[in-house]
Amino acid sequence: MIDYSAVAGRAHGGRPTVPLRLSAQERARIEEALRPAKAEQRTVRRAQAVLMMADGVPATDIARILGVHACTVDDWRKRFDCQTPSEKLADAPRSGRPPSLSRTPSRHE
Repeated sequence: MIDYSAVAGRAHGGRPTVPLRLSAQERARIEEALRPAKAEQRTVRRAQAVLMMADGVPATDIARILGVHACTVDDWRKRFDCQTPSEKLADAPRSGRPPSLSRTPSRHE
């Protein structure tokens, strides 16, 4: 886990940082997402960002710590500002080309 206690709630220029509201149950679910050894890195990064937002870490510091752009952190704040942010950690299914390998035999055989 990343130690960000030095930047949580610190004074900085710009708008005041408003902590993201998380219930104890949601916080536990998000912390659970950090535990699996084979969790996707992007899911872990988002979970870390949500926890930092909840602890009042400024967006610029979150971006610097996680190695992302500050606009990405702003997008994440909008995404996770809901009742169940733990459900939004994983990527949604994307459209695209379907898999080219199938289990059914081709017509040309």
